[in-house]
Amino acid sequence: MTCGARSGCVVAVLCAAVAVAGADKGPAPAKGFWKVLVQPGARWVLAPHAEERGNTPSEKITIETYDVRRVGDGDVARLRWTAVDGKDAQPYNDGADNLITQVAVTEKGLYLLRADMDDAAVTEALAKAPARSDPPKAYKGTKRNQGRYLRVAELGIVCMGWSHVEGDGECEERCEGEVCIAPTDGIVSLDGTYVPQDSYYLSAQYKADYSGSPTLHFRKRLKSR
Repeated sequence: MTCGARSGCVVAVLCAAVAVAGADKGPAPAKGFWKVLVQPGARWVLAPHAEERGNTPSEKITIETYDVRRVGDGDVARLRWTAVDGKDAQPYNDGADNLITQVAVTEKGLYLLRADMDDAAVTEALAKAPARSDPPKAYKGTKRNQGRYLRVAELGIVCMGWSHVEGDGECEERCEGEVCIAPTDGIVSLDGTYVPQDSYYLSAQYKADYSGSPTLHFRKRLKSR
């Protein structure tokens, strides 16, 4: 959710609530959780939430793994982001500063890399601590870590993002961003700075709502018979 017209939220309340979003709400993630992001040929399609399609672009966002390879002790993949509107497809760059464009996964955890990093740069990065531990552990956003947080939502979905921390200057109109990953289904939602303003994008396999909270709550969409 964003601090825009749709939410009607008070910025200070929103940012304080998101900052404490580290509390576990679902089953603890298992070791190897991040491997879902480095599967060859993985493809995740997200669309604007149904109730908001009248106010958002009709395009869907497709995220695909490519150039999957082994570098040292890590499984590495680049991620291609595409905006698809009917037959028209073009690179997706809304929120380009935050898009995850290359990742590496080792026994230590998840490394968030840039797509332009070659194998030598990846090897150098793998010598350092990972961006997120394996298994993922929830933590709160603080001034010290620039508002970065990780929360465990329903169904064992892991959401990582950033939020403005109260007392750390003024919050811009869009004061947070979040990407959520399911243990077997990969990337299932995008929110905040990852998507067009005042919207969130969701996998067709899931339903989600805010239920009076500024963080998404998930449930699996039942298959029609």
